[in-house]
Amino acid sequence: MKIILDRGLCDATLEFCSRCSAAFFRKPLGTDRPCVVAVIDDGRDDVLHFVLRTDGRELEFDLTDEVREGLITEGWEFLADFDPALFRHGAAERWREIGRLPAAHPAVDVESPSEG
Repeated sequence: MKIILDRGLCDATLEFCSRCSAAFFRKPLGTDRPCVVAVIDDGRDDVLHFVLRTDGRELEFDLTDEVREGLITEGWEFLADFDPALFRHGAAERWREIGRLPAAHPAVDVESPSEG
């Protein structure tokens, strides 16, 4: 299973986002967050693969026991090799744009990173 998260859809501060993601990674299946943009069946039942978009970057990782331990202790930034932005903005406008899409809109390409 592949799960794509996009921090551009939430204006939470880094501190809140870290706590939220730590809770999410305890039980990622069956838990919904505004930043989850896609859950894709990639044919792999043995491991969860994540793509996290933030600050114009993408972090990709498999949720191994070792990685999960770090994530539930520190949140997603446990894997970051850069200093993430402390504050976010613009999510409300992105949600308004999504709300203006017609009900029968064409599929969105979840594989390409969003801005924000």
